[in-house]
This record gives sequence, structure tokens and C-alpha cells, in this order.
Amino acid sequence: MFTISEITGKIKNILEEEFDGIELTGEISNYKHHSSGHKYFVLKDNNAQIGAVMWKGVRLNFIPKDGMKVIVKGSIDVYPPQGKYQVNCKTMVPAGEGDLYLAFEALKKKLTEKSYFEIEHKKKLPNFPLKVGISTSPTGAAIQDMIKTIGRRNSLITIYFRPTLVQGEGSAEDITKAIAELNKIDCNVIIIGRGGGSIEDLWSYNTEIVADAIYNSKIPIISAVGHESDFTIADFVADYRASTPTAAAELVSSITVEEINTFLGQSADRSTRSIKRLIDIQKEYLGTNLEKKFQKLIINELNNYKQSLDHNENYINNYFGSYISLLKEKSKSLYLQLKANDPLSPLNKGYALLMSENKFIDKNTSLTKFDEIKIIRKNEEILVNIKENL
Repeated sequence: MFTISEITGKIKNILEEEFDGIELTGEISNYKHHSSGHKYFVLKDNNAQIGAVMWKGVRLNFIPKDGMKVIVKGSIDVYPPQGKYQVNCKTMVPAGEGDLYLAFEALKKKLTEKSYFEIEHKKKLPNFPLKVGISTSPTGAAIQDMIKTIGRRNSLITIYFRPTLVQGEGSAEDITKAIAELNKIDCNVIIIGRGGGSIEDLWSYNTEIVADAIYNSKIPIISAVGHESDFTIADFVADYRASTPTAAAELVSSITVEEINTFLGQSADRSTRSIKRLIDIQKEYLGTNLEKKFQKLIINELNNYKQSLDHNENYINNYFGSYISLLKEKSKSLYLQLKANDPLSPLNKGYALLMSENKFIDKNTSLTKFDEIKIIRKNEEILVNIKENL
């Protein structure tokens, strides 16, 4: 009976002895240049694939990338911790560009000639979007990262999520449908994308039908496909390219709730100061010519409006536009009320006020009740004696 380590060791010895000094031709896929300096990738042909590694120190006269066909020389190694075999590449030279890379370059050239990438066709992103459409996989980490990022930075944004196939058969068509559906919702901006992957995984975003859908969208589109080092046709056609889905979420929520609150607070302060200045001007104008009784009534009314202003300030954070409009309407209404309640207004038309013993005589009191009355006109006051009622 063998242990796992023993059987793996025997397989390792057999493979490394049997497949030493081999030469392979294949297409690079899922290439990663690790920070350690080692290079990890997959070599594949039409029917199979094999993992490959090139250790730090092996010199190359070109930069490998997904889709390139290469010729490698090396040996087969077994990596016991994972129980997998791989090609240990000692040398690597280009053997021509792979089919996917050639297709990518051909479509890129075609769309360049159709001016799909020109800056004049790019739509401007909104400064403060409140409705954001997202097209991505419902099962990947990308959607969760975007929802969390937007929710943390600006909870006022409504997200319209359209679950989408992002790779495999039918995915390019589904991405196209998602863009069309989000256009019907009339979002402010649309994010399309997914997490990273090989050139095959990202290939749906390198298709002409997806490029056409992005170009013809009435709503600005942010492409957020893969990692920062990944580039697709969708990135070139889109109105804006984000390095990752999370970066796209940060872009649409660039104005945070804290910044909005600061702006609203400053707007509220300016509006309040303007209204109070107007009230003070009206008080000063009216206060010099009114009897104390009427002054008190008007001051009370002004205090009520001040209290109303303080109450309305509590709503400024969510309804600043409506609040500012309300303040303007209240100011106009206050001015009209003060003007209507001005007791001197009738005097300007030639009417007079009648007083006796420092009290105003109303319309229901007979003048014969008084011996002497004061007649107050705009520019004069006179005392008269009542002799008889004609």
C-alpha cells in the first residue's frame, strides 16, 4: 500500500525522467507575472491544455501575453502539494500570434476605421448619478463589491441590477440585451463588466455585437472588465474605462453623502441669512411708524416664521431643492402679508383712523357715544367735538 506522498513521488520521478528536454508549441492563456518574478500561464492547443511555469531568472527578449503562440523548451515537473504536473519552461520564443489575438486585432482595426473609439463619440458621465444600471454575473464577486462600494459611499443612489451571462455560449448576446434593457429604464449611467480571467473568459467583451450595443447606447457606459492589466474591445468603445468593477463603483459614487451634507448645510445657511436679512429690513421699515400693539402682532408673526424656518432646515439634507424653493415662496408670502397688514396703507388712499381715549373706534360703535374724538390722517391729526348726530 502506498501513501499519497509515495505514489506522487513515483509519478514525479517517472514524468521528470521521461519528459526531460521536451519542446512544445502552444498558445498562451491566463498569463500572470507574479511579483516574485516567476511567470505562470497555460499552454493550449485546440484539444488540450497544460499548466506552465517559468522561474525568475530566465531571460526573454519579448513580453508574453494571452493569445500569443510560443515555442517552449523544458521538462515536465510535478508539484506535489497540489498533485499536478506542469511544464518547467527553460526557454520560450514567439511562434506567431494566436487565433484569439488575431481576431482581437482584426476587430480593433475594423472598429477604428468606423470611428468607434474616437473621443467625439464619448458621452459625458453625469456628475451626480442617482440611477445606476449594472450588467454583470449574479454569482461573481464583482456585483457584491460594487453594491457594497456604492452603498457605503452614497446611499442615495438606486442600483438597477440586470443579471447577465458574462462568458460562454450566448453571453455576448445576453450582454447586448442587458444594455438595451437598462437603456429602457433610463438610468443615468450603466456599468458593464466582470472579474478577471483568461482571454477566453473575457472574450464576450471582444465581440462586434457588444461593441455595437455600447456604441449605440443612449446612456453613458463604463466598461469594467477584468483587472487593471486586462483590455477588451468594450474598454475602447465605452465612454469610460474603469480598471476594475470596484473602481467603476467608486467612479459613479465620486460625490459622497458627506460632501452632499456639507453642500446642503452651506446652502441652508446662505438661504437662512438672506431670509433673515429681508425680515430685519421689513421690521425696521414698519416698526418706526406703527403703534406698539400692531408692532407686537407683527413681531409675533415674524417669530412664527423664524420658527418655521428652523423647522424646515431639518429637511434640507434630503430635499434641498424643494427647501430652497419653499424659502423663496415663504419670503414672497411674508412680504405680501406684511404689506397687506400695514395699517398705514388705507391712509395713503385718503382714509382716516378715529380714536378716543387712546382706543380705535370700530365701525359698530356710534360716534355720539363720545364727546371728543381724534381724527388721524396720513399727514395730520386733529381733535373734534361731537355736537349731535345728524
